[in-house]
Amino acid sequence: MKIRVVLITLSVIVILVISGIISTEYYTSQPEFCSSCHIMKNFYDSWAISKHNDVKCVVCHYAPGAKFDVDANFKGLRQIFTYFSTDGRDLRMPTQVRDRSCMTSECHPEENFLNKQVKFTEKVPYIHKTHEDKTIEGQKLHCDTCHQSIRTGKHFEVSKEICFLCHFKNTNFNEGRAKCLLCHEIPTKPLQSQKKGETQPGEKTITHQSLEKAKVPCQSCHYELVQGKGDVNKHRCFNCHKYSFEVGKKAGAKGIMHSEHVAGQHIVGQLAKCFDCHEPIKHQKTESPYSVRLNCSACHPDHHIHQKTLLVGEKRKGVPETPSLMYKVKTSCIGCHIDEQIKNGEKVLYGSVKACVACHTEKHEGMVKEWKDKVKEELDYAKEVEKEAEQAITNAEGTVLVEKLNKAKELFKKGQEDLHIVEYGSGVHNKKYSIVLLDDAMNNFEDLIDYLNEE
Repeated sequence: MKIRVVLITLSVIVILVISGIISTEYYTSQPEFCSSCHIMKNFYDSWAISKHNDVKCVVCHYAPGAKFDVDANFKGLRQIFTYFSTDGRDLRMPTQVRDRSCMTSECHPEENFLNKQVKFTEKVPYIHKTHEDKTIEGQKLHCDTCHQSIRTGKHFEVSKEICFLCHFKNTNFNEGRAKCLLCHEIPTKPLQSQKKGETQPGEKTITHQSLEKAKVPCQSCHYELVQGKGDVNKHRCFNCHKYSFEVGKKAGAKGIMHSEHVAGQHIVGQLAKCFDCHEPIKHQKTESPYSVRLNCSACHPDHHIHQKTLLVGEKRKGVPETPSLMYKVKTSCIGCHIDEQIKNGEKVLYGSVKACVACHTEKHEGMVKEWKDKVKEELDYAKEVEKEAEQAITNAEGTVLVEKLNKAKELFKKGQEDLHIVEYGSGVHNKKYSIVLLDDAMNNFEDLIDYLNEE
């Protein structure tokens, strides 16, 4: 009788335990259980309005068959303990979604899905197959390489910013993977709005297609459509890692970074999202004249390069390193350019002797004029020698060997480079260096004259 009571009691206990486990397992596998944690509210809300709102969290966030693994259960326990022990402040949720979770026969079977054309936007079609074999720095792409929840209200959907980062980083405009036609079709609508579709005899209709055929650069109208470089700020490494010199040094190794954070699909238990490391790249329409005006390099590549060369006074062939005294003490351009004048209707800052007096003494007021006069005197003389050298080359054409003539032209080019630095950079920025440059220029001119006159 006692044995029977014990057996019945044990059976009831086992049934209760099993029922409890089953009930617990069922409850914890429901999306509502995930939302009970306040740090998961945004993820739950975005899931609830997403295309996958009929799929439970555990179906995607655990690989097929892994939900009941011991390791999976321990991960869940670790999250709970971490949450209660830190008030959720330091909790890092595992967010990776394995490829095989997406490609199951119930979801997106490979044979039916990879070649299917889907709409990314109304104007941009997409086929997953085109990215199946693509890599990032040699690392294979995964589903959650592109499908990242980086926007509020978007759950596991592809953000355009992800596309921009891959397609525009380290590329030239409209070349390679940044080619416009990868996503856009060439518009056929006429661009001459004032013509209203009508053209006079002999006129041609201007369209994007006619411009492409004429090889007119897209940048002629669509300037700065791509903004930013997607650079990695190494300080972001320390949002996840403890600070150390080695971590900062390792951050420069792109192959290792992508291998560990992208291909490995894990970082402290979660997938590293692109913008955890990279600055975003923008791809949007801009007001072209305004954006070009703000970017001097659009019309003036390396503007003021000659002035900079004079200030730095770097070593050149035949010319020793001779930095300006102002450069050595890190005086900036606006240290001397304090005289505000109007030129062509615009404000321009010019250099002023007042700046010399402010830092030095009143005796320095005439110093700038002396420098200018001396440099101009040497420059004028160097130009006369330049003319003689140019005439010598003209006279030698057809009368000396080609090799000899080419050697003379090299000397002439070197002399002109030195002369132009002083002429276009205003020798007053570094008088001593300017004189040395002009001396070297004249030496090259005179050497080529002597060389061509040799028998």
